[in-house]
Amino acid sequence: MEDIANDTPLTTLLSLLTTSIHTIEAELKAANMPPFTLEPKFHPLDSLDVVPTPRLYEARRVAMAASNMIKALVQDIGTVMMDKSTQSLDQAAYILTADIRILDVFRTDEEKANGLHVDEIVARLPVGKKVDPEKLARCLRLLSTEHWWSEPSPGVFAPLRWALINTPDSSLWARADPVSYGALIGSVAFAEHMTDPTKFDDDSIDTSPFVRGIHRMGMTHIKNWWDWLAHDPDRLERFARSMEGSGYLNLSAIKVDYPWESLPPNTTFVDVGAGQGTVSMHIMKHVYDKVPTLKVILQDRPQHIEQGKKFWAQELPAALKDGRVAFEVHDFFEANPRKEPNTIYWFRFVMHDWADSYAIKILKAVRASCHPTSRVLLGETVLLEAIPSNPEESAAVNFENDLQSINNNSPYKPLKAPYPIPQNYAFATKATARYDMLMYSLVNALERTMSNFEKIISQSGFKVDRVYPTRGTSSIIELVPV
Repeated sequence: MEDIANDTPLTTLLSLLTTSIHTIEAELKAANMPPFTLEPKFHPLDSLDVVPTPRLYEARRVAMAASNMIKALVQDIGTVMMDKSTQSLDQAAYILTADIRILDVFRTDEEKANGLHVDEIVARLPVGKKVDPEKLARCLRLLSTEHWWSEPSPGVFAPLRWALINTPDSSLWARADPVSYGALIGSVAFAEHMTDPTKFDDDSIDTSPFVRGIHRMGMTHIKNWWDWLAHDPDRLERFARSMEGSGYLNLSAIKVDYPWESLPPNTTFVDVGAGQGTVSMHIMKHVYDKVPTLKVILQDRPQHIEQGKKFWAQELPAALKDGRVAFEVHDFFEANPRKEPNTIYWFRFVMHDWADSYAIKILKAVRASCHPTSRVLLGETVLLEAIPSNPEESAAVNFENDLQSINNNSPYKPLKAPYPIPQNYAFATKATARYDMLMYSLVNALERTMSNFEKIISQSGFKVDRVYPTRGTSSIIELVPV
């Protein structure tokens, strides 16, 4: 822009968006990757084994935030009101497409690209999953406004890139029910629960909005979210599958944005609440030869330990043969049996399942076992406050210079959000802010800001030594005993 002083919020955002898009295109080209499209196939960057360069990651964040802020500026009040007051129907349509396994009816790449008439889609649906064609068309038309589906001609629908998330039997498909369905149940009683003064200081998992909502539905025998899952083996299996997939989210960034190669000799890596140990297995694989004395201990409930043994035997049998992985049944509310020097206690997305009083108990339990040379690593989302950016410190021209100054071969260091984007990057971090509400709604827990983490850490006998941001939704918070 020639006259920066006279820029409006719209023109400033346009400048940020243009800079971001040019950077994204250049970074993709430099990496020999194709441009982004909505075609019904995943982009290489959608792979859970690939991490974007620091410059590409920062450009994507600003592109998402700027484009959505432009929408907020130009959208009229009528459509805003209609959109927000009915947004749960987007979720309902998404859940429906997963439930009826709609992607199974597209048998070839050509059918995915060209689409099928809604009558043909319904004709191919299995018995018990048939729906009214006209109503299905309306659902797909709604999802097309978010670019999940397209309508090449009237009544003909084709899946786009993000519709593939609902590929039947995948871990991503498994999230539609119970996670999305559970969120809808909780939303029914959300306001009522939030305004109930008897619940202000109640952090029990038995008193979440979800519990109030499910009781409204007449299922008063359900104690909490976990009890609801336990009452339905099929739903519990889908949840387990979705959590298995969650183990891969941000995995590539976790592997490269923390200095695992610098672990001291004879380090014991204790994966607490490990599930099947997806993350620790990939960390071990990443440094298997570089840190030859590293040993992994998986700790969880008996059923998860049995799953872990099978998973490691299939994915990294050398670790079992070499005696570099062991499996232990352990309750993380109890003192940890591992007390050796140079032990790392790894908790990934454990704290976000629990309100503060429970999280403090978990950390105190591991503190009772922690050697002075040991550390705790929390792999968690760190929510950023929505503080306005300083227009003098973060103008669009500075953002362009900051992007170009990034060394893609250096350790990742996030940029401050450029003005007028808030410091939490707004829409680019909406998923994590929504997950904060999800954790409250389902289990009366929370995603935490750094000050929230410091509150529970300071009461548990630890202090924060360093925070490693990653090119994903989670950071790695390193704690040392005090």
